[in-house]
Amino acid sequence: MDRKLVVLGIPWDVDTDGLREYMNKFGELEDCIVMKERHTGRSRGFGYVTFASAEDAKNALSSEHILGNRSLEVKIATPKEEMRQPAKKVTRIFVARIPQSVTEAAFRSHFETYGEITDLYMPKDQGSKGHRGIGFITFESSGQDLLILPESHM
Repeated sequence: MDRKLVVLGIPWDVDTDGLREYMNKFGELEDCIVMKERHTGRSRGFGYVTFASAEDAKNALSSEHILGNRSLEVKIATPKEEMRQPAKKVTRIFVARIPQSVTEAAFRSHFETYGEITDLYMPKDQGSKGHRGIGFITFESSGQDLLILPESHM
């Protein structure tokens, strides 16, 4: 079991110390960082935590996480070595320019016609209830033949 986890959906006002304080309740941390934009220093909304023990990491993975007013998504981090390996078959896609009128349900409905969806994420816009106009979809299997439609079709 890996001890390094990626934390997605971190509120914009939470820094490394805030994430460390929150994740410490699941066990002792060896490392913790909230990733920031290089030029502005603004949070990128995700970070990494490394627990001292695999058991503590497992506890964090199996828990629901709410920090501030946001739900966090906690997953096992992909090691850098695996990131450099030849690309595997793609099961996750990125979608941009999603109109504000498109709900998460409509987004899911549109793409589930292309295969079984195992994960869907539409990041929320800071300071509003709407999404940021982007989304991520993970399909159960690769090789989905996707048709990219103009905005008027969603």
